Amino acid sequence: MKSLGAVVLGVLLALLLGLLLVFGIFAPVLTAIFGLQGGVDTLGATGLPTMLVAFAAAFGFYFGGMATGYYAPARRRLHGVVVPAVAFVISPALNLLSGNGAFPGVVTLWSALAVTAVLAISFVASYVGARRGESLHRYHESLKKRRR
Repeated sequence: MKSLGAVVLGVLLALLLGLLLVFGIFAPVLTAIFGLQGGVDTLGATGLPTMLVAFAAAFGFYFGGMATGYYAPARRRLHGVVVPAVAFVISPALNLLSGNGAFPGVVTLWSALAVTAVLAISFVASYVGARRGESLHRYHESLKKRRR
């Protein structure tokens, strides 16, 4: 049960950070850097630049994987890598429930490649974050042992 809680924490943290980056407090800065023009470099029907989505996914899933890697009871890296997999399953499921299809706006080969690239970036960032969370947990446990 603790494993599920750690994964849920990681997914929620990753999605929250991604939303804050794309639509929230960091949006004005990042849109000035990446721009919000339409065209070939946008992802799906949202019109968001692919680089902005990739950056938000990498940032969010890094910290989501780190939190999961820190709080998981065992197999910390595996739990950290589960975070983008769970998010990737939840998103199409919610899209199907809303009646929009599994991947609305992904109609061309380039948009499918962009989604695949963002997913790969998410897995890599989550793995790196899970390794960091695992090392932080080991460090904190060694500090606890030294205090005793």
